[in-house]
Amino acid sequence: MASSVNNSAWLDWMSALMGGVSRQTATAAFPPDRFYCLLDELPLHLLPQSARGLLRLEQDGRDLYLNPECIVCPAEQIPEPLVANKELLSGFALQGTIAWVPGCGGSLLPFWLGSEYEAVLRSLRPEEPVPASVPPDVKASLAAANILICRNGVPSPRDHQNEQMIKNVAALFRRRGYAPLRNLLHPFHVAALRRYYRHQIRSGAIELGDRQSVRRYAVHNEPVARFFHHQIASQMSAVAGESLKPSYVYFASYLSGAELKKHTDREQCEFSLTFCLDFSPEPALATPWPISLDTSDGTVSVYQALGDGLAYRGTRLPHYRAPLPEGQTSTSIFFHYVRQDFTGSLR
Repeated sequence: MASSVNNSAWLDWMSALMGGVSRQTATAAFPPDRFYCLLDELPLHLLPQSARGLLRLEQDGRDLYLNPECIVCPAEQIPEPLVANKELLSGFALQGTIAWVPGCGGSLLPFWLGSEYEAVLRSLRPEEPVPASVPPDVKASLAAANILICRNGVPSPRDHQNEQMIKNVAALFRRRGYAPLRNLLHPFHVAALRRYYRHQIRSGAIELGDRQSVRRYAVHNEPVARFFHHQIASQMSAVAGESLKPSYVYFASYLSGAELKKHTDREQCEFSLTFCLDFSPEPALATPWPISLDTSDGTVSVYQALGDGLAYRGTRLPHYRAPLPEGQTSTSIFFHYVRQDFTGSLR
């Protein structure tokens, strides 16, 4: 005879295995149909494999300091640079405290702070090193988010790698019309986006089927994707070598059997980024479902790991994917851009 299950620790463990959250956590206070990236309780199982070492704080003897450019906002408050485009935050859970950290090209990256992390941040003093009393795991998370930095403006290893990557990608893109961008979004945001979009699909907020495929969940200009669309516009401009503006963004989550037939894109997609967000079964490195492009040098197949982007000239290079094998699912976000002087519809 089955007995009732009342072991809360076991329930919490099972909930975590199933992608859920404990009823006793800070995460449970956030609406699941809104985007948030809570540093206190990151969904570590959703971090890309390549980022699993991000939370190991390097013990190199250097002190860490509070990033003076970090903007800490209480609930419902929006940083001044985003006020003019506050509609981009319509899909966010703006409750609680959010630390906004400068990213590439003037972007602002949001990280939510629960009670423990907020208390630590409030205790720090400008120009004073982070005290040894701050727990190592808290210090590591805050450093990985660039809320804590080395003194004298020394860039984080991730920032330095991103700058060098953009230079290399730009040269390849201008020569070949396509180029991969590794680790396009912060790994913490990749994990939070995976959680968010899985819920959106499970809850029926995103419909199955569109004009290109009946075997993919799809949505046009979804608000959270739109936010990141604008945040990475400067990176795409650097890759293209000219000033670009966002046209539209498209989310697509493919079921097994789905395929993307060979096509070129319409004029709103002259410069495109296909971003690999999620895949099942979880890949150790790159996913086994490449995107193929017909180039002047022949057909190339590009394999992407979670968190990777591929920049390509969508109106010039035919691109496609073979049918997705049985038992696999794949989720991508397509960020599309046009030149600043483009006068057509941005939809």
